[in-house]
Amino acid sequence: MRIESISIQDFRSIDFTKISFDSDITIICGENNAGKTTLLEALYLTSNLKSFKGVPNTELIRSASNVFKISVNFFKKSSKYTIYVEKSLKSSKILYNNKKVSKSEISMAFPCYSLVFGFNNILLNDSSYRRDFIDTGMFHVEPGSRKSLNVFEKALKQRNFLLKSKKYESIGLWERQLIDANNELSGYRENYFNCLSDHFTKIIDSIKNKIPEVYNDISSLELKYINGWGDDNFESVFNHNQTKDRSVGYTSSGTHRSDFIVTSLGKPVRESGSMSTLVLACLIINLAKIDVFHVKHGFKPVLLIDDLFFGIDNKNLGTVVKLLVLSKGNIVLTAPNIYKNILEKICEENQELKLIAVGENG
Repeated sequence: MRIESISIQDFRSIDFTKISFDSDITIICGENNAGKTTLLEALYLTSNLKSFKGVPNTELIRSASNVFKISVNFFKKSSKYTIYVEKSLKSSKILYNNKKVSKSEISMAFPCYSLVFGFNNILLNDSSYRRDFIDTGMFHVEPGSRKSLNVFEKALKQRNFLLKSKKYESIGLWERQLIDANNELSGYRENYFNCLSDHFTKIIDSIKNKIPEVYNDISSLELKYINGWGDDNFESVFNHNQTKDRSVGYTSSGTHRSDFIVTSLGKPVRESGSMSTLVLACLIINLAKIDVFHVKHGFKPVLLIDDLFFGIDNKNLGTVVKLLVLSKGNIVLTAPNIYKNILEKICEENQELKLIAVGENG
């Protein structure tokens, strides 16, 4: 899949702009507040119908207007498609090739994953960010997992309410549902993680073969899954924790506490890794995520990366570029102007990359 163009009107600070994409990897370069992240946000919203910043859509409408409009043209499996999103204060319109579609349909038609660096690196945030990372990929390859998550979250919410309010008369019904839903959802999550881990390992092996100059802390990266209750049978652990749960007023074990860690040379990178190692680890995980999608659907989703070069040293900058080229995906990323000269040189040496400079008016 490859984006051909995007038109944006009255979105955040942008009154109107149209950008064409004629390469697999596009780097949007500009000063702060030039509209780089806003462009990624518009692309992400076209796929997910929400901002990756968690801002309500009505707040994305430019102050001088009462509606924003975004149109994206893209190619998928040799065919051309168009998505149009319009949002006013009171209504929304979503069209896929001029036909109305649902949120889930648009997400599959034009899948986009976002990756935000800087201090929002998912490896530095709490475990809910990493569960969401797993779930967004899982939903695309195992559609039934979304229903499983909804059932689990409902049962968990009800049990926690009864635990907190000390109303135990009807808690048994919800506990049975919670145990069954936990086992089903954790199965989905672990299966997806195993696929993700396999592709992660393949990328690391490719790095060792094709980028031999890479640092050992990168070539030794590994993933480890944490299920949320340990090695024993979940129902046994759940029953063992009954007294504890009633004392603290919430469910202390289960897949809602699942997580994953990335290690380098046997140590968690979030505790001992450099900023370059953290950035590269996060990038490789996301490249593995689009590879899992590709195996299932026969095309790769768009990967949107904001502030990729945050904290990257010069040697690892070359590694990042080689990774992007080797991924053979459609990637749009942003970079501050301080990298412009070096990125221009890199783009001259790699035909797969194109640099687009944006001005203060985005």
